[in-house]
Amino acid sequence: MRYKGLQLDPFQEEAIHAIDRNHSVLVTAPTGAGKTVLAEYAIEKCIEMGHRVIYTAPIKALSNQKYRDFYQAYGDCVGIVTGDVVLNQSAQVLLMTTEIFRNTIFDDRTRLNDVRYVIFDEIHYINDIERGTVWEESLIFAPQNIKFVCLSATIPNINQFAEWMRTVRDVEIDVIEELERPVPLEHHLYLEGYGIGDLEGLQRVQESIAYDNFYDYDGFYDNDEASDDTDEDKTLEEALCNYLIQADLISYIQNQNKLPCLYFCFSRKVCEHNAAHYAKQNFLTPKQRKEILHLFDLLCTQYSIRNERNIQVFRRLVSKGVAYHHAGMLPTLKEVVECLFTSGLIQLLFTTETFAVGINMPACTVVFESLEKYDGISFRYLKAREYHQMSGRAGRRGIDSIGYVYARVSPKFVHVESVKRILSGKIEPIESQFNLSYSSILNLYEKYGDEIYDVCTQSLNNFQNHERVRKTEAQVQHTSSTLGKLPKPTCIHEGVNGFDQIGSYNHLRDRITEQRKALRAERRAIKRKGGKRKRQKNLHQKLIGIERQLRQIESTKNENLCHNCEQFKSCDQRYRKIRQAENRIQKLQNRKVLLENYQRQQISSRLKILEELGYIDASGLLARGKIASQIYGYEIQVTQLLFKGFFDKLSEDELNVLAMAIVCEEKKDWGYYKKLGDKGIKKLLRTADREIEAIQILEGRYQVDPMTPKLVTQLSTAMLAWSQGCEFETLPQYVNLADGDFVRAFRLVIDLLRQVRRAVVGHDSLLDKVDRCLDKINRDVVDAERQLRAGQEAL
Repeated sequence: MRYKGLQLDPFQEEAIHAIDRNHSVLVTAPTGAGKTVLAEYAIEKCIEMGHRVIYTAPIKALSNQKYRDFYQAYGDCVGIVTGDVVLNQSAQVLLMTTEIFRNTIFDDRTRLNDVRYVIFDEIHYINDIERGTVWEESLIFAPQNIKFVCLSATIPNINQFAEWMRTVRDVEIDVIEELERPVPLEHHLYLEGYGIGDLEGLQRVQESIAYDNFYDYDGFYDNDEASDDTDEDKTLEEALCNYLIQADLISYIQNQNKLPCLYFCFSRKVCEHNAAHYAKQNFLTPKQRKEILHLFDLLCTQYSIRNERNIQVFRRLVSKGVAYHHAGMLPTLKEVVECLFTSGLIQLLFTTETFAVGINMPACTVVFESLEKYDGISFRYLKAREYHQMSGRAGRRGIDSIGYVYARVSPKFVHVESVKRILSGKIEPIESQFNLSYSSILNLYEKYGDEIYDVCTQSLNNFQNHERVRKTEAQVQHTSSTLGKLPKPTCIHEGVNGFDQIGSYNHLRDRITEQRKALRAERRAIKRKGGKRKRQKNLHQKLIGIERQLRQIESTKNENLCHNCEQFKSCDQRYRKIRQAENRIQKLQNRKVLLENYQRQQISSRLKILEELGYIDASGLLARGKIASQIYGYEIQVTQLLFKGFFDKLSEDELNVLAMAIVCEEKKDWGYYKKLGDKGIKKLLRTADREIEAIQILEGRYQVDPMTPKLVTQLSTAMLAWSQGCEFETLPQYVNLADGDFVRAFRLVIDLLRQVRRAVVGHDSLLDKVDRCLDKINRDVVDAERQLRAGQEAL
């Protein structure tokens, strides 16, 4: 079968036939295999039949890219709705983020009556801890007239996922799985200090290092006189030579004609540092240099960023065929880099992992700066899914016969088993992250009332928990059976229960251990605190009391029948095995209860909080609940502050500062930031924070997780300056933040204010104020719609 001049692969044909039968399809295929063709086919089929189709993407950058691609192909049939941009929202083909689609389901399902298909790109995002619940809610609560085209690189538990989908969707769902890559990959390791090798080479290097360390430690080599190489040394060296090629990695890739290269780093600073380092070399011919500079200047003019700071520095990088790409850059500059990379002129692109999400920009080679990353809490090794998602960018279909992947590792410190798991281990299965927000609960409560619990049993979490509960029950039965066969302690004393007897003896021993710990702590306190005579006297009296209790317990223990009993060791071993089995059974039963009740308990707790705060009662949603149900993200903070009069009494600048404090995300280290000087605004932020503290107290009482975040004020001064009209270039004097982070933060405020505007329809004075707030923020490089239109014109 041919489509758009291409000979389709069997999996593509199978998916297209399923769409022709009006089935939903769940397709997994390696990156670069051609999943986008299926989305295009579903779109064109809907256009022909006069139906609407929605395409959702996990990130706004991907939504924007697809909008431009589809607009070029289908013209005014295409529209886009994200938190930043609304263009032609009644279009036949509508691009949106998954959050917007979920919100539409809850806000006004009638707007989806004529939608035939929804395309979920990167459906494995359902596994995302923070956002995965949005995909799950969308699949559960979307009108049943909608069919889905779900696309993903790899879902190991695809059949389980499909079985769950069949429980919540009425239409037939076809599962199509393609395992073969159109361009096969070669995976290599770059062993720092040695060269290019593989897992076996890594193991041999580590053996060599361990061997050298052993003899160094043992004094085998004299500092002044080196020993002759042993036969074992020579064997190791020969083995290493078989596996390793001494080379600088990038020079080696260039010499092997394996450019262009995507070089993944897990730090923005490392991306920029590497780009600056390698820009000392030249990766372009004079003709290519002329072409890329002409295109760069043209794009910068198109996006109105020629005079932005750092553009000239970036231009020098680009002139060598080198660039970097990360979330700290201006979104417009990131798009310029993407256009340059697509042109084939960028030979070496240093980028963070976000470049691997959805954007169809493959390279001949992919390099990993490391197989470890900082996840915001600690350093950890990559998951196999993350590695394969990024490495899948290697190999350009129709250009390369093989794609190459190199991962840099330090043989001295790396954990071989972790590397083996990443490179050759199984990809992790997707797991439910279902966790309804207050807003989602309000929408469901309005529709279903107390039946909300029954509705939520449709979640993937509940589906997967059934299997987990069955496995837990099997473990309980197995452990109980083992427990029943264990021999019990038998006491040599007539009429004494051996198990109870040794249990009481062990309890006394544990109490003695605890008392001795308490004694040590009190002695340390006496030495540390010093101070007045009365305080010292009280501490000594407490110490005497603990010593007295310890002597009493030891006396009781010494009188116990088990004390100095010749059979104690045997009885104690039996006792401990029984207790271990009993403890395991108790833990398994607790786990089973948690699996069965966690989601219900979380929903119940949130409903109780909403009732106490005056959002709901037995009849349904109250005034606060109706407002909060229309705001997705920060709904409780906004609604509480709205009803306390903050939004009415604040000026536009103050309201923008408050909105920024609501959406701003806490970081461990902000670096430099200028504190607010306006005492009035500082006071209102403290008052607003107390309102949120009251919510957190309720959440703590009902054990809700996660809790509503408090206000974060580190960007308040920058927002005040921006709202008052400062230039974008002056913002770093208020806080040490990257350009892209400024834009992202301001756009989050814009998204929130637009939701507020929609929620307070009818309150004309407040609507006017919110519009003025938006005008003050949505300007210059922050204006996402302007960026999108510039991207269209640049095509």
